[in-house]
Amino acid sequence: MKFKNSYIWAGLVALGVIGWMVSGSFTGSDEAGTAAVSDGSGQDMTTSAGQTQTSPEQTANAAPRVSAVIVENAQIRQSIRASGITEPQAVFTISAEIGGTITKVAVREGSAVEKGDVLVVMDTDTLPSRIAAAKAEMAAAEAALTTAKTLSGGTYEEERAAALANLEVATQRLEIGEKLVAKSFSAPVDLAQLKANFETARMTLARIDLEKNYRAELDISQNEARLAGAKSSLVVLQDQLAKSRITAPISGWLETVHVDEGEQMPAGVVAATILNMNELSIIVAVPQTNIAQVAIGNPVSIDVAGIGRRTGTVSRIASISTSTTRTFDVEITVPNPDRMLRAGMTVEADIDVGYQPAFGMSPAHLSVASDGSLTAKVDDAGVVRVKPVELVRSGVEQVFVSGLANGDTLLTFGQAFVEAGDPVRVLMEPTS
Repeated sequence: MKFKNSYIWAGLVALGVIGWMVSGSFTGSDEAGTAAVSDGSGQDMTTSAGQTQTSPEQTANAAPRVSAVIVENAQIRQSIRASGITEPQAVFTISAEIGGTITKVAVREGSAVEKGDVLVVMDTDTLPSRIAAAKAEMAAAEAALTTAKTLSGGTYEEERAAALANLEVATQRLEIGEKLVAKSFSAPVDLAQLKANFETARMTLARIDLEKNYRAELDISQNEARLAGAKSSLVVLQDQLAKSRITAPISGWLETVHVDEGEQMPAGVVAATILNMNELSIIVAVPQTNIAQVAIGNPVSIDVAGIGRRTGTVSRIASISTSTTRTFDVEITVPNPDRMLRAGMTVEADIDVGYQPAFGMSPAHLSVASDGSLTAKVDDAGVVRVKPVELVRSGVEQVFVSGLANGDTLLTFGQAFVEAGDPVRVLMEPTS
């Protein structure tokens, strides 16, 4: 029985404890769950259990502390960076203007050539003898022309003077004959002969005046035509002789020789290809957001791996963007006097587009928006504000950005722990 009584008392004690706990949760909840909170002005504010109410001063004191600097923009030279590949300024293909057998290839592929250097020589065949014959014909034509001009000098005047003298003699004889016939000292037949002689002399003078030495002028014209024909033949033959030696039209790099010695080369066949390497072209792709800043003549700094830096200028800007990338092709011309640059080299180009107000800061203090744009955080009367910025010049330890106004308070160390609209306490960094 004693064992059973102990169990009974234990059960009663347990029920009593449970009853006390239940009665306390219902009857003492308001008293046990309230507390007095001071509002900082000498008055208490009561809050429910599990809730916290703070004043504005307490909120400001609880805001995170972030370092900051005052923005002072400076004029920074802006550049647009793009990569490209070097290309020859021009590619010349030299073709044979006449056909013939190649007797000599005077150059090797991959060598530098100067303007006028002989590249390929063709067999001249009978050209030298034909040129000699043309020169002899030209000399004979010149001599014949000189003779014709000499003979024509004074011939007309001499012939006219003789004809005029004959006419005067015939006139005098006719007058004497008429007088003799009138006095019956001469027969009428003699007078008729004298009249015939007079008419003949008069017609001869008239013919000479009409022709005006036509025959001499005809001889001169014929000899001039002969001389011109001889000169033309000589020029044609000499031109063929010159074209039998194919020369470089420009200075550059002999990329390819397309023929071999002993080969029969028809007219019009390509003999060699020369690259103009005194200047090179670089085509770079500039985004449409930056293309308006680029202008013809902008200086460009070019970094070539293994060679170093070179300078060039913008020579052409495409008017139509590339359909796939929506970028614009910009051509840069680079002098290459030492011919160290070759076609096909990869280069990095910095296009100088002038000065722009920008502020230098650490890249760690920039943020990237969801659309990929860059932003910076500034303090606006104790509240974080986000401003979009654009990169003007990049570096490892410092970047220059535009978009911040002079006097803005830029958040620096600790800005990554606050977002737009958050309260913030600013700790100004010491100025150096």
